[in-house]
Amino acid sequence: MNRLFDKVPEDLFSPLSRKYKTIYAFSLVSLYYMLRVYKTDIRKTDYVQFLRSQGEEILELFSVETDLLDDKGEDEKVDVETVLNPDDSSSVLSVKVNYIVRKLAKCGWYIISKDPKTKVENIYIPAYSIQFLKLLNDLTSDAGSYLPLVHQTYAELKMEDEKEDDYMYRSLLNAKSNADELEMNVTLLRQQILVFGNRLTYVLDPNVALKQHFDEYRVDVSEKYYHPMKTFDSLGLYAQPTIAILKKWLASERIITLLVKEAKTEPANRSKDTAELTTSIIKLISNVIDIFARLASAFNEIDEANADYTEAVQKKVNYLSSTDKTVKGKIDRVILALATEIKSNPALRYEELPTLTKASESLSFFRQGYLDSFSLQMPFKRKTVELEEDPLPMADDIFPDEAVTFMTDVLDNELNRFSDRSIAEFMEKNMDQKDEMLTTDIAVGDTDELVLTILGTLKAMLGLIPFKAEKVADRVEFAGFYMPLYKFTRVKQRRGVR
Repeated sequence: MNRLFDKVPEDLFSPLSRKYKTIYAFSLVSLYYMLRVYKTDIRKTDYVQFLRSQGEEILELFSVETDLLDDKGEDEKVDVETVLNPDDSSSVLSVKVNYIVRKLAKCGWYIISKDPKTKVENIYIPAYSIQFLKLLNDLTSDAGSYLPLVHQTYAELKMEDEKEDDYMYRSLLNAKSNADELEMNVTLLRQQILVFGNRLTYVLDPNVALKQHFDEYRVDVSEKYYHPMKTFDSLGLYAQPTIAILKKWLASERIITLLVKEAKTEPANRSKDTAELTTSIIKLISNVIDIFARLASAFNEIDEANADYTEAVQKKVNYLSSTDKTVKGKIDRVILALATEIKSNPALRYEELPTLTKASESLSFFRQGYLDSFSLQMPFKRKTVELEEDPLPMADDIFPDEAVTFMTDVLDNELNRFSDRSIAEFMEKNMDQKDEMLTTDIAVGDTDELVLTILGTLKAMLGLIPFKAEKVADRVEFAGFYMPLYKFTRVKQRRGVR
């Protein structure tokens, strides 16, 4: 397997590590935009004009002379003579743009070639560069990228299970591809939640903690990925039906034979015999079943991680927003100021930190020690005292003001509005005194009530709330939504609700 830099130029990433890396990133994202618009050759003059028109404001911060200081060797340097002293009287903006265009070409992001017939300079982009440009564009885009893979897999397999046409094998391959991608999405989602939780440890301002939760975590993680995967594309709702279809295929010799027959028509399988294809298909079905069964339990860990993070935000905001006027509160603020200064100046030694120096001048610090029966004997030995009892818990008396109380209520509501208890109370409210009701009897006035209806159906099917759900019709239209029609029956012997 070839190494990365056997395929891409060694200096490809150097523009993104320079002082003006933001401007180079803007230029590369602009190139990807032009590639999507033109879908053919890109003229160098068009690219230069686009950068001049769209990047005039950001390019005011760019200096060619300062950027040249980042050059580390002759191979990186651009022929500046033709840039800084062009034949025609170009503006300063044109000088900067032409310099950036040549620098990116020198680093290997694209090739500038002159057509021998028309004498027009065109930009040609290699395959590796297009892939990196797409990645940069995705990282700078605010659009969500999660697709309903669980429902898509279930719907496709259900249709093929009913029709049993010539596309069953292709549908099975698509199911494996979707399962692999879904497994990666679940892993990435859990990693993102843990990253935000770790980042919260270093937050020393309540406003920063709230901004991280509501502006970053809720928008970029919760609403784009966690909420769709929890409700609209629920693993708990579609995983078991998908597994049931695949187990049916696995147990049917007729369906396995049909899948083997379809697999033989694929060019990649023409050299394989029937026994080898049969083994391959059985293994393929088993792998998909294992992935969906594993992901159903893995998402429970994501629920726990999300709940832990939301609770940690609440506690962090309460602690950082405390208005304790006692000596303990003042010491807390001194320690917070010291922690902020140490975090902002990691390269300085403690004796070089101004706040710590001032604290040392006004406070006396002593090392704690203990006297025991060995203290008067020679030689002296330092020992660590082991406490036999657990330390006393800290009192949670932080005297929150009205703002902290408000934020606490907001976070509590965020944590509890879709809990099992809230779902059970919502269903009980709609059931009223009746023993049975249909989905169309539930009042759906907003998105939250729709989510509660979906979760209520799921929890009833799993036996987590004191109701039993039975499907009556696949699809009905009610309150502006298309939904399956379920009949809910009250369970006489009520079970505990978490």
